[in-house]
Amino acid sequence: MAPACTYARLRSHENYRRLSDLACDSHARGRAPQGIPDRDIILARLYSHAFRAQVIGAFHATRVEMGKLTIADPLARLQLTRADETLAALANRAMDAVGADARALVATFHHYCTHVARAVEALDAACELTRLPDLLRIRDLFVGHMEAIVGGNGIHLTRDVSPPEMGSFVVPSLGITIVPLVYGDQHSWNLAWLPADKADVPYHLHHEGVEIHLGFGPMHGYTVLGDVKAELVEGYAMPIPPNTRHGYTNLGSLPHHVPFIFGSLTCGGWGVFLDVEPQPRELDRLQTAPVLGPKLNGTILLEREIATAAGKFASVRYPLIPASATDREGVGGLELSIVRAAERVWEWKLDRFCAVSVVRGQGVVSMAGEERAITPHDHFGIPAGVPAQVRQVGPEPLVLLDSVLKPARPAR
Repeated sequence: MAPACTYARLRSHENYRRLSDLACDSHARGRAPQGIPDRDIILARLYSHAFRAQVIGAFHATRVEMGKLTIADPLARLQLTRADETLAALANRAMDAVGADARALVATFHHYCTHVARAVEALDAACELTRLPDLLRIRDLFVGHMEAIVGGNGIHLTRDVSPPEMGSFVVPSLGITIVPLVYGDQHSWNLAWLPADKADVPYHLHHEGVEIHLGFGPMHGYTVLGDVKAELVEGYAMPIPPNTRHGYTNLGSLPHHVPFIFGSLTCGGWGVFLDVEPQPRELDRLQTAPVLGPKLNGTILLEREIATAAGKFASVRYPLIPASATDREGVGGLELSIVRAAERVWEWKLDRFCAVSVVRGQGVVSMAGEERAITPHDHFGIPAGVPAQVRQVGPEPLVLLDSVLKPARPAR
């Protein structure tokens, strides 16, 4: 294994080390793709998508924290500059496609592998030169985030129960904390973390992005779509087309964290942070409408749908929100589906990247010959064309939500 591809500081899984060796061997042969098994291409895609979420996670947050430091030692400053530039190069891969052939390993995975190692190496070198406690903390947190990926078998799980330290993003124009969960080819699943003292989502819109906001009880507040508001007291999922004001105003003291899916065929699945325009409006100037009425664009009561799916005996998958609810002018539409997976295996094999959220029960997910146990609040991604199986474990029904981005109508 070439030194550029790994760094002993990181505790890595045997799958990750094997892929590193394969990528280095390919580069030594002029980036030749021969001899790379299909299974390892899938694993390289899984690892690459796990790294991609860090574009607004650890890659970004680490640079922000390093920028707050005052370092006297010139050599340490040089190493931090090296780390900063390397993290920027990692974040800049966000718009690149993760291919479905050997390039996923030889190009995309290899870039992540080498640059993550270089970033850790630079941080370690800076820490050796100056034992500044704040720098040691930054280094250790970054290493922890990377080991959560490289130390796994390739099926990377994220959770939406809290914002990870130095692993989330504050949207500058809105001031809300975003936790990245799953980053696909052109859409992502995230969490807007709203503490009790700031439990609102400021009203805003996206010009070239579509969203689905989700909520789980207990809650009490108003969801806003366009020029109308609807009172919420139970879980919901609201589809949001482009150029449409949306947000959430909390009532009372119940905190309300908002999972949301964002997608765009034109600006990418992370464009929520680039393509955002604040749209302030006084709540009492908005028209009141029923949650299930036409002005809420097909909003559903999500927890009722989950209960219905849990009551089904056999494995089944069906849509809750069609792509047509959000697709406008070729931006693409988000399709939200629900899966009831019984003890008999349920399999996805979709032609588009699929982001999955576990909402009830316990189970096991399998891809590329690997398995991971899953529980509520877990999230994972399934690359396009990759078979993925899930089965229930234990007595409680296993229920999952999944989302794909696809064109629902031709652009005009």
